[in-house]
Amino acid sequence: MTTLWMEPATIDALIDQAYAIRGTDINKSILLTQEALQHCLETDYKLGKSRAENQLGLFHLVQGDFDKATEFTESALKYCTEHNDVKGIADAQYNLGSIYYRTDNYHKGLQSMLKCLQIYRDLDDLHNQARALKSIGTIYEYFGDHENASASYYQCIEIARQIKDLNLESNAYNPLSGIYLKRNEVDKAFDLIQRSIAIKTETRDYRGLAFARYARGKVYLRKKDYESALEDFNEALALTLRSSDKLGQAMVYNKMGFTHFEMGDHEKARECLLTSEKISKEFKVSFILFRVYRHLYLLTKSEGKHEEALKYLERSLEVKNDVVDKETFNIFKSYDAILKIESLEHETRLQKEKNAIIERKNAELDSFFYRVSHDLKGPISSLLGLHHLAQMEIEDPVALKFVDQFQNQALRMNNIVMGLINLTEIKNTGKLKVKIDFDRLVDECINSCHYLDQDGKVTITKKIEAIEFQSEWAIVNSILQNLIENAIKYSRKDITPFVNISIRQLANKVVIRVEDNGEGISQHHQGNVFDMFYRANDKTKGSGLGLYILKRAVERLHGTVELQSTVGSGSVFTVTLPLNG
Repeated sequence: MTTLWMEPATIDALIDQAYAIRGTDINKSILLTQEALQHCLETDYKLGKSRAENQLGLFHLVQGDFDKATEFTESALKYCTEHNDVKGIADAQYNLGSIYYRTDNYHKGLQSMLKCLQIYRDLDDLHNQARALKSIGTIYEYFGDHENASASYYQCIEIARQIKDLNLESNAYNPLSGIYLKRNEVDKAFDLIQRSIAIKTETRDYRGLAFARYARGKVYLRKKDYESALEDFNEALALTLRSSDKLGQAMVYNKMGFTHFEMGDHEKARECLLTSEKISKEFKVSFILFRVYRHLYLLTKSEGKHEEALKYLERSLEVKNDVVDKETFNIFKSYDAILKIESLEHETRLQKEKNAIIERKNAELDSFFYRVSHDLKGPISSLLGLHHLAQMEIEDPVALKFVDQFQNQALRMNNIVMGLINLTEIKNTGKLKVKIDFDRLVDECINSCHYLDQDGKVTITKKIEAIEFQSEWAIVNSILQNLIENAIKYSRKDITPFVNISIRQLANKVVIRVEDNGEGISQHHQGNVFDMFYRANDKTKGSGLGLYILKRAVERLHGTVELQSTVGSGSVFTVTLPLNG
């Protein structure tokens, strides 16, 4: 069956839509993501393919189909690693970490979660930081480390509140309620889970609501309010069946079985516990399985079936010992990983502090440049004024020659001062965007070059497309002014000089190209011409700031500048700016 060809942006929107409804209808989420994956394969959209595979990995792990989840995730991770897609790598590590800890491989689970958390922090991705922290808290709980588990959950809540994501916030309430219950702080556990249920009901996050009702059912069970507990467990079961969440079903059936046992309904208790055993064995979830065997032991023992009870007790101890052995090994390995991560985080914090100091010093230096430059403008203007008076008063040709040299140095000082002022203004000017009329702006820049010796002798041609482009006028003006001024200033006198200016749109970029047949720049100098105060030619007047200012202005607009030049043949400067930068 052939589907309609779809643009990458539309495929991305389909993947995003699937993710957005995962809490209300995960089966539909899977269908939408599968549709997006098919479009990616038909259009050879490889980045979209890896996104869709990562998302399918997430959805299948939620449903407990760990084989499918691993297959999709590993395929996505391979592409993301080869193409250095760090966000995709983090998403894949999150999936793998979730699969590992759900199948009792806590050491690998924690390692993967710490890896993805570090990447999400580097990307400043708060949403996914919160998700990772919640999972890390769950792994700590499996270790029995409730202190670190609580700390992770509270960090998750803090970030969720920061980004105003109620579902993320309530996701951490569910396990936190369980920790309060283990500490016998029943009222705190109940209040917290009530808040979670209210949020999940409001946001219609049905999968999250399943875990919230399950958690409240455990509180009711502790209070021996069995009817209320069963009501919550039945609702949680219906929601996990709706989302095909096998792990959730195993957890609920186990608690339902124990509740029926406490109520004296052994037939229903056995039915629920055996169902939980079947699911736990199918998906190799030992941390549920040994609890199921423990409850079956209590059930059969109370019925006087001592041989069967002993069998279940042995199974419970066997599975539990395996889990304990794994946990003991995993705890040591995992805390070793944590120490390494904390060491890296410490180094990162130190580097950030160093960067902050450098930025502060740069700001102070900019302020110094700006202040001193403005202070120098007055005296330089006075010197230029004195030159004008001297020209009127002095008639001696030799003396006038020295006066002109004096003026040349004063003009050079003035150029340097104005360059420094322009430099600080580029960095500190507010980002006010306006529509750029390139045709008009280029004319204004050409007209402002009348003072140059070669002005009027250079043939200037323009080829400017009509482009809808909004940006910072002063910064774009600085770019064009420096490009055009340089092309005219370094034109040759022994030929007919020209400057060709073209501005066009190429995909989602604006490309500015200024070509001349001037003196050109030798290969030896080309690597340094964008450095501050660097001058590749001493024959013409200049401050050595023009191309440095050009580069800073281009960087301000997140663009690039390239130079192609041959001595004696001329130069081509190409500036590329993002259309929606």
